[in-house]
Amino acid sequence: MKIVKYFLYVLLTLLLAILLVAAVAGVYTLQHEIHESHDTPYVQADVEQVEKPEGEPLWQVLLLGDAGDSTLSPWHPTLALASELASESPENTTVIMLGDNIYMQGYPNLEQGETKFSTEQKLVIDRLNAQLLISERSGAELFLVPGNHDWYAEQVDSQAEHVARYAEEKKADVTFVPWEKGEVPLPKVEHRPGLSLVFVDSQWLISAEQADYEFVVAYLDKTLREIETQYPENLILVNAHHPVQTMGPHNQFYTSRGYAFVMELIDLFADMDQDTHNSPYQRLIRGLSEVFNSNSRIIYASGHEHSLQVFEGKTPGLGYQLVSGAANQSKVSGVGHNDETQFAVSMEGLMQVSVYSQGVFLEVISTQSKEVIHQQWL
Repeated sequence: MKIVKYFLYVLLTLLLAILLVAAVAGVYTLQHEIHESHDTPYVQADVEQVEKPEGEPLWQVLLLGDAGDSTLSPWHPTLALASELASESPENTTVIMLGDNIYMQGYPNLEQGETKFSTEQKLVIDRLNAQLLISERSGAELFLVPGNHDWYAEQVDSQAEHVARYAEEKKADVTFVPWEKGEVPLPKVEHRPGLSLVFVDSQWLISAEQADYEFVVAYLDKTLREIETQYPENLILVNAHHPVQTMGPHNQFYTSRGYAFVMELIDLFADMDQDTHNSPYQRLIRGLSEVFNSNSRIIYASGHEHSLQVFEGKTPGLGYQLVSGAANQSKVSGVGHNDETQFAVSMEGLMQVSVYSQGVFLEVISTQSKEVIHQQWL
């Protein structure tokens, strides 16, 4: 009888604790305004509707992120669409995967004594292989940048080494970047006709010690200045996982009170460094804004937020920003707009940036319709 009473006492205590936590989370949730999402395209009124220019671009880039839930068989449609677009002109096309290449915990780690991956782990790895197949099928080069979910494996060495093996075995032009085993992930640069691609590990920057953070940001600043001097006519496209601006859930733009409640509940027990209002993320935004320094030839591309957004920064230090993290419908989330939003939609798809002699042209492409749903000059 005493054991039963003790068990009931513990159960009641746990129930009261759960109710208390839920009540606290509920109070904070009520402070959030719940918004309507742009489930159909929002276009700022003064954004000019234009036709795609004739002729071949100097170079084009396909941007898609957060594809880490994608299947290899059947091949996920957004990846197949990217391959189809890249295969039209693989010799002057770059495909960039903007992080979170493997949900939820990054590349699987073998436990001590294990020599083979389980069937479940192999399926997880195939989420990465599905993205690498874009290059193998199209013949275009493909770069993958790390995201926070890739780093949840506690390191990205295993993923980077898998990509290197894939490149060698399949003779595919695929690269995990920036990455050097055992080294600080310094920003890397690739130059193409009319275009300089810069790759940054934003998750590493978010979690880095202050001295390491300052070193890498200074290196990025030096890199951008060198590009501006050596390639003054080039567009500089900086690619990382985390956006400097967003109007989605990572900026507490909630379209569901239930989702807001879950996030507040998590926030009671964890340091949510993946949302823009938290100090590690704020440090990232400040650092990137300072080094960009309003250079009109710099465009910043990211994923992380599971929607498609275009911003033209009126804030000093922020130029055009592209958010293309909607490569998988299972991750697509609600999105709103602010004064700097030029385009926004909660829809699976990708972006294509084309560099012409007369300027930079952007197309936003829907996976479902395989049609361009928005296009503009940047």
